[in-house]
Amino acid sequence: MKTTATLFIIAFLALAPGARAAVTENFAHTYPLAADGTVHLDNVNGDIDIIAWDKAEVSLEAEKKGRTDEDLKRVTLEIDSSPAKLSIKTKYARKSGWFSGSVNASVRYKLMVPAGARLQKIDSVNSDITVAGVRGAVNLVTVNGSITTTGLAADARLDSVNGSLRAEFASLTGVTKVKLDSVNGRASVTFPKGAGARIDADSVNGRVTIDQPVKLGKIRRHSLTGEIGTGGPDISIETVNGSIAIKEL
Repeated sequence: MKTTATLFIIAFLALAPGARAAVTENFAHTYPLAADGTVHLDNVNGDIDIIAWDKAEVSLEAEKKGRTDEDLKRVTLEIDSSPAKLSIKTKYARKSGWFSGSVNASVRYKLMVPAGARLQKIDSVNSDITVAGVRGAVNLVTVNGSITTTGLAADARLDSVNGSLRAEFASLTGVTKVKLDSVNGRASVTFPKGAGARIDADSVNGRVTIDQPVKLGKIRRHSLTGEIGTGGPDISIETVNGSIAIKEL
């Protein structure tokens, strides 16, 4: 089922004295999704919060904010929903005329998803992404924003430009591969105490540190290769202009 969401509940928020008021619209809806269903979200301008729960459905809340009513009208949510997959895209219509340009608006998302859902791709620009308790595989990408995840328990890929990365795992039992890439931002990975993994970490202009003893490998100021514990999933971490920290819970 493909729909273009109509946002509602218009409110005016007072800004600092002398500043123009911001206009907001809020949208809320629930979509059925299998316990291991996939979620895709594409957004520009606006933070994304994704939290796991124990229901076979997704609760979607979106707050759209702009300088004018006209800006809000030019932003729509394109939603494609099925029991197996939920896809959400923020669409910005460009202004026309002599003074055409980008729309002065943003959309902030909050999603409650099944704990076993797979975040197939959460892609954003000018956004921070936060994920809590999702135990399915995640693929998170942002430009000009940070990514923070907690409670992971499956394969994960995190990419950022101009933002930090934080991946905290509740378990590595079902994990085969983890990859973090950051340009102009630090990266950290936290594992359960006593967990095993194969580590390959490299920073162009940053220091690499690790809490656990490393065996069968090499530790240098800007790089690290080797195993922790009894080995396990492959963990790759790369940064440019950012430190790398590997920690235990």
